[in-house]
Amino acid sequence: MVKIVTYNVNGLRPRVAQHGSLRRLLDALDSDIICFQETKLSRQDLSADVIMAEGYEAFVSCNRSAKGRGAYSGVATFCRVTSAFSSQEVALPVAAEEGFTGLQDYAKNSEIVGDFVIATPVEEEGLGEITREDLLRVDNEGRCIITDHGHFVLFNIYAPAVQEDDKERVRFKLLFYKILQKRWEHLLALGKRVFVVGDLNIAPASIDRCDAPPGFEKQMFREWLRSMLREHGGSFFDAFRSKHPERIGAYTCFNQKIGAEEYNYGSRIDHILISGACLHHCDSAEDHNIFCCHVEECEIMNHFKRGNSENLSKWQGGRSSKLEGSDHIPVYILLKEIPELPVHNIPPSAARYLPEVRGRQQSIVSFFNKGRTCELQDDGNLILSEDTVNGIYCSDCLENKTIAKEGLAAGIPEFAKGGKLPSLTCKVTNLDKWRNEGLSGVSRSSQKTSPSGSKAINGSTSTLVAPVETVHHTNQSCVPNDDSLPGSMQCTTSVAEEQDNTNVSCSLSTDKCNAAALEWQRIQQKMKMTLPRCKGHREPCIPRSVKKGPNIGRLFYVCPRAQGPASNPEANCGHFQWAPVKSKEKRP
Repeated sequence: MVKIVTYNVNGLRPRVAQHGSLRRLLDALDSDIICFQETKLSRQDLSADVIMAEGYEAFVSCNRSAKGRGAYSGVATFCRVTSAFSSQEVALPVAAEEGFTGLQDYAKNSEIVGDFVIATPVEEEGLGEITREDLLRVDNEGRCIITDHGHFVLFNIYAPAVQEDDKERVRFKLLFYKILQKRWEHLLALGKRVFVVGDLNIAPASIDRCDAPPGFEKQMFREWLRSMLREHGGSFFDAFRSKHPERIGAYTCFNQKIGAEEYNYGSRIDHILISGACLHHCDSAEDHNIFCCHVEECEIMNHFKRGNSENLSKWQGGRSSKLEGSDHIPVYILLKEIPELPVHNIPPSAARYLPEVRGRQQSIVSFFNKGRTCELQDDGNLILSEDTVNGIYCSDCLENKTIAKEGLAAGIPEFAKGGKLPSLTCKVTNLDKWRNEGLSGVSRSSQKTSPSGSKAINGSTSTLVAPVETVHHTNQSCVPNDDSLPGSMQCTTSVAEEQDNTNVSCSLSTDKCNAAALEWQRIQQKMKMTLPRCKGHREPCIPRSVKKGPNIGRLFYVCPRAQGPASNPEANCGHFQWAPVKSKEKRP
């Protein structure tokens, strides 16, 4: 079995952070080939923590456009393999290419490994008035990775989303699909099997969109996508719809700003399209094709946990902040009876060979200076690494030096003469642990002092040469948290040294904190009372403002509930009301 997953992550780095690591994110999807879209990584953002994971090989494409929009779009294909070299695994591609025009400066016109070929670039003369600059502009947004897996060529696609009134982007999207279609047709003419996976930003039919309006299927991009499908005379199977032709409510994308997922109010725009002959030797191509013979299942992963929050997609009544997690749901396809490939190695365009990930050549001096540790000498002096740029001690090393001297003075075994200092490196992460465990009861004026001037340490006594008093107390201030429920508070703390042995206390008394909470509740309740109520549910509306157009900045009120089908009375009732505009009084 070979499993392929497509998933618009809406930012790869946030998804990695939510799952704890890239490896955990990939393992959670449990697939041989994982295709991410909208990674939002630039070439400068590429680093091992978001590209490299043990047991996986990656192929990436980043936005190269010079429009100043920062990191957007971007795709990445991860392949789960046991070895990147001398492998027979289908998941490990035999060839790979960034973009789909074949004109990227580092992409070859063709890559040949054994009997496997990625086709030559798109012929410019076959595209009418399209110029070479047009082709490069389409490829520069980082919207495609092509990997040849021997038995099939896989396109990982993130198609542009456009507004119909934006003529420039509409032309860009038309050009994007026209070039893609040309490339697919060329590969199929060569006898290749073509898999297209990703966020195509098109819901092909009314069944694929909640509350589709009249004339929904007449839109030109929907007509183009349907023309690619077998039931409309094209070459491709829509794998999910071919397996589940009558299923309704099967959506993969939801608008988080209106809480659409709560009532399954979305669209199916993430697709897996496949075309080509089966891997069997047969005379009749009608009954034998890659879909009928080798597709076990294609399904939307509705139960995939898209982060570390229990209520990841729960609508919170019109908050302005975006909900956590991706606004898309992964889709997978399961292939059966896919034989192994001849022995091959990873293509040279793999992420492991990118200079941003692999690193650049270093000088000998910088290599040995990097990561120098703090060394504890027999006489108790701590030799510290110096900042190679400014020639100063780093703050962590200075703190280490203080702790080490305290420990030596206290006679703690770990810091005694001849002992080994436990990993006192710059930017140490367990410094607090050593302070709390190794120096507990040491150099604190709060400790009990024996008549002889010594202090107890783990049941024994040691004489302190130079006691250091470092008892801390916390100053705490409480302020209302605007994003919290009524009555909740957000507190901030600051640390200061104190000479006497006092308990930690809050500068604001409990009574004052409670009074502040009650006052904040009263203010929020008053705000709710002044808000108009929606007509459908008689609940306080939420205020919003116009972001663009002639009414920019003007305030209006809408129903607080999540958007849903019109047939669902529990969903948003559609209430809309302009806020009154205060007229300016004329001065006499």
